[in-house]
Amino acid sequence: MQGVRSNRPDLLRTRPGLNQGGVVNAVLGGWQLSTIFRATGGVPQYFRSWSCNVPGEFRASCVPAILEGADPYAQDKSNFDPNKPLYNRDAFEPADRFNFYLGKGTSATDLRGFNYYNNDISLVKNTRITERVTVQFRAEFFNVWNWHMFTSPGGESGLNAQFQVTNVDISSPAFGMWDGTVSTPRNIQFGLKVLF
Repeated sequence: MQGVRSNRPDLLRTRPGLNQGGVVNAVLGGWQLSTIFRATGGVPQYFRSWSCNVPGEFRASCVPAILEGADPYAQDKSNFDPNKPLYNRDAFEPADRFNFYLGKGTSATDLRGFNYYNNDISLVKNTRITERVTVQFRAEFFNVWNWHMFTSPGGESGLNAQFQVTNVDISSPAFGMWDGTVSTPRNIQFGLKVLF
């Protein structure tokens, strides 16, 4: 391994010897590190009444409006108790009003779901055995920090990850209750392959 002269001994530099083969390169050379970090703010929430007696042929959604001056939240998202409803049923048009009535609400509201964070890390080591044969070792860490976020059964990427994590049917007895889903826990996998 060749040294590199420097007037700054504290400055870490790439040493050419790491890329020239031999035992040192086999151990220290050929590493690659990559990461993906995702952070999304809460997406707009929507609310519906699934029992409004409008025939399915109309393809119409029954959308309750939030009543003027009413607080749609039953509790604070930052101190969320999953055993209690997140939304206040009394802040919306009542379910008994939805009889051949489509409601005055908007398709999506200004209310936001929970934030979502995820960090995946991949570590790859390529070791050349001969001119034509390379062995590749991979270590992949999904949700490396083991962050748990309230999500929906639809998935964990994009808008579907967090669009609705509570029951949004104003006519349901479970309106505003958490549906029980969270993001997947940390997952670590290793792989080894031979390239030739």
